[in-house]
Amino acid sequence: MRRDETETALLETRGLTVRFGGHVAVDGVSCRFREGELTAIVGPNGAGKTTYFNLVSGQIRASAGRVLLEGRDVTRLSASARTRRGMGRAFQLTNLFPGLSVLENVRLAMQAREGRGFRMFSRAMGDWELLDEAERLLQQVRLLSLAEMPVTALSHGDQRKLEVALLMALEPRVFMFDEPTAGMSADEAPHVLDLVAGLKGQPGRTVLLVEHKMDVIRELADRIIVLHNGVLLADGPPDEVMDSEIVQEVYMGQALTDV
Repeated sequence: MRRDETETALLETRGLTVRFGGHVAVDGVSCRFREGELTAIVGPNGAGKTTYFNLVSGQIRASAGRVLLEGRDVTRLSASARTRRGMGRAFQLTNLFPGLSVLENVRLAMQAREGRGFRMFSRAMGDWELLDEAERLLQQVRLLSLAEMPVTALSHGDQRKLEVALLMALEPRVFMFDEPTAGMSADEAPHVLDLVAGLKGQPGRTVLLVEHKMDVIRELADRIIVLHNGVLLADGPPDEVMDSEIVQEVYMGQALTDV
């Protein structure tokens, strides 16, 4: 179940592989991700989902294969260089300046986006527009009331919401979320999922999502890819993939709602 190889891909991996000693954690994964599409990446524990994410975002170096962003090979670029090219991964952003306020963290992400550099305490005239925009983003993720609080004082759930705000501030073309609602309360999670859903509808954007909750995946995903032992096992619409015999066999009767 593979997507049409003639379709234009915003992001693509070709034969992406990583070995740790004698263990092949991701094995020759080729996948294309289109604009305007939200792809959920699922699989049993140890399937290679997070490792694949790490390879795509540049957190670890590939042993073989390529990563292409808008047709350009970024395989040898660092994670920060890939971010500058338009690839954003939520978890890598919250540790920018943990001792600064929530608002300052978002503003600094915007300064990086605009190429202004990290002027940590500057309140020059040009930065007031960024402050206004940062406040609007915090309002969207329901953190405006905590704008002056240091990041280290936030609850885990609020830190995850800040991750979303920082990623939105960078305005990447590729949004990568690794379980964005983990640690959130039942009241907080739907709002963040609505924000994630809204991102895929923006022109020139694609969203990758690692998630274990199948109700979330069925609601948000346009497409599912399934990894098993580091191999791409299935790729297609959610219902088609999860109902396939080979995927059912991999999970060996495990309730897919618990994946």
